[in-house]
Amino acid sequence: MKRAFGGGEALSVSRRDALVLPAAGAAAAALAPFRAVQAAADPETTYLPPSEGRVRSEFFAFDDPLDKMAAEFRIYRDLADEADVLLWYHFTMFIVAEGRRVQPVVRYEGIEFSHHKLIDTHVYRVHGHNTSYPRHPVTGEFIDRVHNPVTGETVKVDPTILTEDPGMLYSPEGKHPLDREGDGYTPTSTVFRIEDDIVKAEQIRVPPDNWVTPFIETSHNWTARSLFEDPSITRLPMGTAGGYVFPYPRWLQMGDIPGHMFAIWSGKKLDGVHQLPAEYYARIERDNPELLTVDLTPFDD
Repeated sequence: MKRAFGGGEALSVSRRDALVLPAAGAAAAALAPFRAVQAAADPETTYLPPSEGRVRSEFFAFDDPLDKMAAEFRIYRDLADEADVLLWYHFTMFIVAEGRRVQPVVRYEGIEFSHHKLIDTHVYRVHGHNTSYPRHPVTGEFIDRVHNPVTGETVKVDPTILTEDPGMLYSPEGKHPLDREGDGYTPTSTVFRIEDDIVKAEQIRVPPDNWVTPFIETSHNWTARSLFEDPSITRLPMGTAGGYVFPYPRWLQMGDIPGHMFAIWSGKKLDGVHQLPAEYYARIERDNPELLTVDLTPFDD
């Protein structure tokens, strides 16, 4: 396996420079009017709200789609030609059934572990997997059965292991899922915002026009403003939170009851599997050790 997150290496003159250097510089320039004169601080301290005074909240944008993509990749992923990206999260699922009180049903802890490779000028291919284990919505203990508060039944709930997604392509034009017909890209909807000492990238994942099932996803992703303004950093630390709407999973056995699911999550980007919490790491190492690495065979195509 390649070293997790291929970032941190000195930038050399290569095709990557055409993406990294101008875009990172543009990001810094876009923020220049808002930059405060301050001493370097530990990244964690920059997430604290101001002790007094008015909160600063300013939107900013990029005129060049290449600059926008570079800013997104620095926060969400890594501008290296090849890199692993590990996201760790908790999310809670709620049943939204018509005429019923909305109630939580299960909590999951999981990871999204992926690899990307620059395959053409400014075009990355991304492939990975998700591994989520169910937990009790109140106690947080790992479980394999859950009470459905709408039907009154106890149902079996398995881990959610997603390994079959073929991945997608990213370019300045947007995203292209590899299971989609044609070669078109869907533009990303990311809005950038400064909030005191952090930079937020707020994104909405809009479903394709032919999706008639309930689905929408939105996320707020943040990093330290002092780090974002440093163009030498190609991979930024990131915290994330968001929510999404999706159809009932089959295991809930909802029958003909109309409605859908709602989930809300929070998490962060890690430097590698060595940073995973001890309890989660012990579980995945015991049950799915093969998912502690990213399958790189799709990149052999």
